[in-house]
Amino acid sequence: MSDDTDIDMELQGKLARVAAFEAGLRPTLLNRLLRRVGPTKPFIAVYRRIGPRIDPWLLRRTGGGITKLYGFPALVLVTTGAKSGTRRQSPLFYARDDEAFVVVGTNFGTEHHPGWTVNLLADPTAVVEVAGESIAVRAELVDKDRFEKLWPRLRAIYPGYDTYLERLTNRSPRMFLLHPVAAVA
Repeated sequence: MSDDTDIDMELQGKLARVAAFEAGLRPTLLNRLLRRVGPTKPFIAVYRRIGPRIDPWLLRRTGGGITKLYGFPALVLVTTGAKSGTRRQSPLFYARDDEAFVVVGTNFGTEHHPGWTVNLLADPTAVVEVAGESIAVRAELVDKDRFEKLWPRLRAIYPGYDTYLERLTNRSPRMFLLHPVAAVA
């Protein structure tokens, strides 16, 4: 077998393991609670300070298993800082579009785009850590038509996105498809 075939098989194996993990996700008591309190301003104020620090650690520590407790598909997006050039990590909910991971930058309905979206516009190569797998991806900013097609998938996972969208008056959130690619050695 060629090296390219081995890489393709490795990537397909990772995606199959992620799909099997996703198939095991079920709504939980914590999931129902987060759906109710997640979009509230007090929860957001607390989560913005601690979530981006704790969630990546929890996701890595449990090999993604914490998402079974949460009942949401979640990943850690690792980007390169557009200005700093340093590695940045962002815990995000996601949906799937075939093999691609769909993520949206609502920033909880605040005025500014989240930093990770700026990073992906500057450098679309990134890594997602999901279900204990590390997968290289290439980001594609979606257009308005694709946004409208994919939005229902994200809101089905987390209805709080609708609340965030209602709060946005001066901008539209950026949505990306994160296409898995073979990692460059």
